[in-house]
This record gives sequence, structure tokens and C-alpha cells, in this order.
Amino acid sequence: MRKLIVKGTELNPAVLCAGESAPEKYAASELKKYLEKIGIAVEENGASPNVKIGVDPEIRRDGYRIEAGDGALAILGGNGRGVIYGVYAFLEKYAGMRFFMPGVEKLGEGDLVVDEDAAFTPIFEMRQSDWPCGNGDVDWCLKNGVNQRPIPDERGGHIRYGGFVHTIGGLVGVPGDQQPCFCDPENLKKAITGVRAILEKDPGVSIISVSQNDNMNYCKCEKCAAVDAEEGSHMGSMLRFVNAVAADIAQDYPNVVIDTLAYQHTRKAPSVTKPLPNVCIRLCSIECCFSHPLDDGSCPVNAAFHHDIVEWSKICDRIYIWDYVTDFCFYVPTFPNFGVLRKNMRFFAEHGVRGMYPEGNYNSPASGEFGELRCYLLAKLMWDPLMSEIEYLRHMDEFLAGYYGEGWRYIRAYIDWTTAEAAGEHMNIWNPPFSTIPREKYAAMEETFDAWWDKAEELAGDRLDAVKRSRIQWRAIKLMLKPDAEGGAALLNELRERNIRWREWGEAVPAYNPAESPANWR
Repeated sequence: MRKLIVKGTELNPAVLCAGESAPEKYAASELKKYLEKIGIAVEENGASPNVKIGVDPEIRRDGYRIEAGDGALAILGGNGRGVIYGVYAFLEKYAGMRFFMPGVEKLGEGDLVVDEDAAFTPIFEMRQSDWPCGNGDVDWCLKNGVNQRPIPDERGGHIRYGGFVHTIGGLVGVPGDQQPCFCDPENLKKAITGVRAILEKDPGVSIISVSQNDNMNYCKCEKCAAVDAEEGSHMGSMLRFVNAVAADIAQDYPNVVIDTLAYQHTRKAPSVTKPLPNVCIRLCSIECCFSHPLDDGSCPVNAAFHHDIVEWSKICDRIYIWDYVTDFCFYVPTFPNFGVLRKNMRFFAEHGVRGMYPEGNYNSPASGEFGELRCYLLAKLMWDPLMSEIEYLRHMDEFLAGYYGEGWRYIRAYIDWTTAEAAGEHMNIWNPPFSTIPREKYAAMEETFDAWWDKAEELAGDRLDAVKRSRIQWRAIKLMLKPDAEGGAALLNELRERNIRWREWGEAVPAYNPAESPANWR
């Protein structure tokens, strides 16, 4: 029987007293549920409560504070989400619980001993990831601090966008393969009308995207060209347009932010115009190398991005990041970027970033690679981007053990090998696998990798299916080494059965030639 001990006093039972709001009551119900799961008696609304659950507006946004008194405990949050986050943080810190994936949790061991206060406010105000394995589940998002996925108001709600990206076409009426003229006053009127219509329809929206279409066909008219030349960036004409929209709504909607992309031809900061205070710049790392850390000056493409984020941070105090954490041409084969995830998240935090969106396999319901691990680690990193390498690897090991069973160390060995081999190479988000790790190196390890995955399966217990699903990545690489029609057909059938996409675009799993190398399935 486990005990809850606060400042030397056992709370038996723990008597909960929650505030009146729905999120406070939900937080109390979650605390009760999990404490009872580990054998701790809990009462609600007793005569002498010793555990207080509530909102304290002095705590910033999604932050929380855990207070240990003499035989009394308080879990407080800065808002509805914050108090719920505080409960889950309490369960993680003191009970050793972990919330790896929906349906895969660890309850921890030993007594819950609370001897001192704890407090935390996340650096990033907006935290979104999009691996469906976790982010499609409201409970998982709450347990792991993701706040830009639909969460009911009674569970604290979420940061609500009015449109998310590439919205300019819909606002001003241009096709998706074009960009509008940002110096045309009629286009500005249309955009303002569209933004105001969104806000009138949904007053809960707090951030609206006024962002370029997904193409490089920027306007080359005389006025736009002159503005861009003066600014030294194609962002010049666009930012002046976005600022004008933001200025128009500022008085009527003082808490609404206008969000725009610094993406491809608009990534470079302008030299004259600065974003207004109610403008968010969402800087995109799409061109970067993802085997070198972003602060590695020896990598030219990352050095250029480093320059851009520094320049933006000089003129804008609300920078969000659109990052990329998968291979969009090859969702299934191994994408060895685990060596840079922590370093890059710290890099963003140290450069004043306030919101994160690491884009992954957003349209693949399941992953045949390490999507679940990446989803979990990214959530942890967005919550605490300044964690140490030791903490990062601890999170990785805990997940691997909980998700893959007793043979997890063999999977960790595979991750370590691919990560080490990729380090120092160049790897973008469209590379075929052998462009980063040569086929000869994979071929030399074939027997070893087969043995590692065999042992992981042998020791998996009730986590066998998870191991088999993640082993698909190695099966795909083996078929690239030795194309085989029968093996290719089996792989394609399993991808369809498991609802795993092969790549971002087109059909989920097109009718590829199974006799061909999967390197050509693109």
C-alpha cells in the first residue's frame, strides 16, 4: 500500500477541496482517480480538507505551483489548464507516473513524499505537435502539456487559431498556387473583412493566421518590388500588409494576435519595418539540416537560419517556430534526428521563441518508425526546452521501456547507431535514407540489426505489436538493400492494414511496384 506523506504527515485519507470552475473540478477528479489506482484513499468535500486544488491568477498562464504545508497540500495553476497540468506534474514528480501514449502509462512505485514546494511555468506559451498517435487524444495532450489541439473548455481549453496556415488565398481570393499583391489596397480591405468575420463568428479565437500561400510566386509588380528592395527581403511587402491588418483590429480586439509566416522567400527579416506588438512571426526551418544542430556554424544552411532568427529576435518579441521533424518523402524508413531534437529546442528557447510547432507525420494515423517516441519527446521538450542531455535520455529510456517492453535496450541500440552515423552528415526533410547513412554501412550491420529486433520481439511481452510496427522501418531499409517482390508486397500490404502512410503527398500507400527498391517509392 503506497502512502501520501506531506511534510512528515500521512494524508490518510487525502481529502480534496476544489474550486468551482469545471477545470478545477476536473483536475481534482484526475488526482482522485490516479491516487486511488495506487491504493491511496481519497475523499472529496470532507469537513477537514487537506488537499486544495485551485486557480491562482498570480501564477503566469499555464504555470503551476505545488505547496507543501504541515499536513496539507495545495496544487494551484495560473489558469484552467495550469491547475490540470499541476496535478499531472505532481503525479509525475512524486508518484513516478508517466503518460507515454494513450493506453500506455506507468503508475510508478513507492510512497509519495512531498517535503518542499515546487513551481514551474513553461517557456513556450504555445505548444503544438501533430503526430496523431498522441496529439489526436485530448487526455494525452493534457497530460503532456500540448495546448494547441482541441481541448474542451471544461478541461482548460486550448489556444484557438482562426485559420492555421496559408490563409491569404482564402482571405483575399487568390488561388493556392499564387500570391496576392500586398500593395493592393483592395486586397488589404478583403483581408481585414475576412479577419473581422472570423472574430465575429468565434470570439474565443486568440490568434489569426494571415499568412502566404505555399508557393514562391510572390508578386513582382512595381510597388511590391520597390518595397522588397527597400526592405532587403520579400517579407517587406508582406509584413507591411500584415501590420496594417493588425493595426485595424488592435483597438476592437486588444488580445488578438495576427500570425504570419517567415517562410522560404519571406524568411529573412526586413531591414526597415518591424512587426507590431500584436503580430506574431512564425519562422520556418524548412530548408535546414536536421542532423546538425541549428547552432552548428559548420553547416551552411543552419548558419543561415541562425542568422535569420537572431535578426528576427532583434525586432520581434513574439516569435513562433514551425519546425520539421520527419522525412516527408519517406515517412517509414529510419529518420535519425534524435541527436538534434533537444539541442534545437534549447536553441529556440535561448533565442526568445514563445511558441513551437514541430511538424511530423500529421496525416499518417500510425507510424512504422519511431513516431510515438518522437511525439512524446517533443512534448517533453516543448514543456521544458532547457532540460539537460541526461534528462532527455532518461525520458527516452523510460518511454522505450514502457512502450516496447523488456527488450527495449535493443531498440535503443538501433537508435544510438543510426543517430551516431547520421551525426555530422547533412540531412534534409526529403532525403532518401542512404543519402545520410550509406547503404554499405547498413548492409554491414544487417545481421546485427536482425538480431536486435528479434531480441526486442522475443522480450516484448504484451508490447509485441508495438515492436513489430516499429520494426517496419528496418524491413523497409532491408528491401532497399535487397529488393524482393514478395517482401515488397508484404510490406505494402502491412502498411495498408496498419494505416501507415508512406509519404506526405498523394495516396496513403499508392500501388508501388513491390519488386522495386522502396527507395524508388516516391
